[in-house]
Amino acid sequence: MEVGTTVKNRPRADYISSIVEAGTAACRLYGPTKTNVVDIARLLGKSPASVYKIFPSKAAILDAVSGNFFESNLRFTPSADGKLTSAASRLKETALGQHRLMLQARHGDSQMFNLVVLAAEGSWPSFRDHLKRLEAYVRELVCAGIAIEEFVPRKVDVAAACFCASIISLWDPRIIGAVPSSQCELSAHELASFAVSALRQVHSVGDGSQMDNNAAAAPAYSRNSPPAKGGTGIPRDRSS
Repeated sequence: MEVGTTVKNRPRADYISSIVEAGTAACRLYGPTKTNVVDIARLLGKSPASVYKIFPSKAAILDAVSGNFFESNLRFTPSADGKLTSAASRLKETALGQHRLMLQARHGDSQMFNLVVLAAEGSWPSFRDHLKRLEAYVRELVCAGIAIEEFVPRKVDVAAACFCASIISLWDPRIIGAVPSSQCELSAHELASFAVSALRQVHSVGDGSQMDNNAAAAPAYSRNSPPAKGGTGIPRDRSS
């Protein structure tokens, strides 16, 4: 990209950031369902028409606000102190760390938590991107664990998807918002430990329990649907 083009596009990028910032403030003031473009424009000191020149709808603004919140507030940063050397330890740290961020949002930033619940219910691009980032990092750790023979060799993509599906109750805001606070942290460590143990369990040769490379993958967790009702003990989507 030419320098002139970069400079030319900078005001637009700055205005997009300003709209997202104002949208975040409006969501915290009025709640995501009551926020409208007029509110956002008023906080900006601009006209609604100028906002619509950048974003085509309120839904597009809220998705951008949600994406920014996922990126800045709900993106877990792994430890950098070198204490966690095993892939299993880092996987468990990621599962529990991401869960704690969701709990913090639920209790400390309720209106923004309500926004990410809406993003999950509607399968907004921001929510799908959030899950993709998490699964990509899990995939890296699974691959690293297999490389050092900490985990059983298997299809990395399938193993990562199964791991994420098994602990989705720790990461999905719809479930976290529906479960009583007293129960959220109680089983988190046990669930994360159980999911990690499935990756590093060593089976006897010939017992048939190791994942075959040609075996069909188990049905993946659907990002477009809330958790199913009945039999799993996982609460149903609140919008049902």
